[in-house]
Amino acid sequence: MKLRSQVLCVAIATIAFTFSGCKKSATNPAGPALSPSAVASQVALGITSSLFGGMGVNLSGGLSGATTFGVKHGGKVIQDITPDCGTIVDTTLAATTDTLGTGDYFTLSGSFKFSFGCTNNVVSSYSTNDNLNIKVISTSTDFNYKIGEAFTLTALTPTSQTSNLTMTGTVSSAGSYSILTGNKGSGSTSFNYTLTSLVIDPTIPDILSGSATFSTNGSGPNGVWNYQGTITFLGNHIATVVINGTSYTVNLQTGAVS
Repeated sequence: MKLRSQVLCVAIATIAFTFSGCKKSATNPAGPALSPSAVASQVALGITSSLFGGMGVNLSGGLSGATTFGVKHGGKVIQDITPDCGTIVDTTLAATTDTLGTGDYFTLSGSFKFSFGCTNNVVSSYSTNDNLNIKVISTSTDFNYKIGEAFTLTALTPTSQTSNLTMTGTVSSAGSYSILTGNKGSGSTSFNYTLTSLVIDPTIPDILSGSATFSTNGSGPNGVWNYQGTITFLGNHIATVVINGTSYTVNLQTGAVS
């Protein structure tokens, strides 16, 4: 099968964490510090949700399966590209759409570059280097993101459509929002990841091994935070997150922390 692609934004899931919270309550963001445990859960889930279809990439079918890459808003995507083997895209983008038909406008701008490699006419690698600005505005909210990513995905068994994948690179996101009606309020968030030698089984799906370093800070109705740490993926949907020398075990299916 051909690899279907929309504009790729791996880090968008982490931004949704703050945005979903601000929609529940527009209270003053200068609240208590968000606990390391809560942040440990989010930074681990942010990677897995992005890779397995929660917000951006869906690697569940492997690189050559019915895989979808995309920026999603309101269950919709902005652009549809169906590449062939050897496809290279290096371009700028500016698009505005009323994604829900309700006056919530989604604007996407910036640059993106990606390429696909093949072995025996089977997609076996994907590389990207993107810098995108995303804005959502309505009568009640004004929400801005910045996304940066530079990574490579490679099939360990190039001719297998369900091969395990390796992933190395960086992803980052920064966002801010304002609630324009009701109690009003504002907040911001930033997530930065450096991914090292992740091994992904797309058939389960799960991250079997590998590690990441991260830094994150922000403010919102749930509290304020500023943390750095590491993530080690252990397989069986488990990761260990270390913040300030304390280790947290995160279930990547439920988000539970122990």
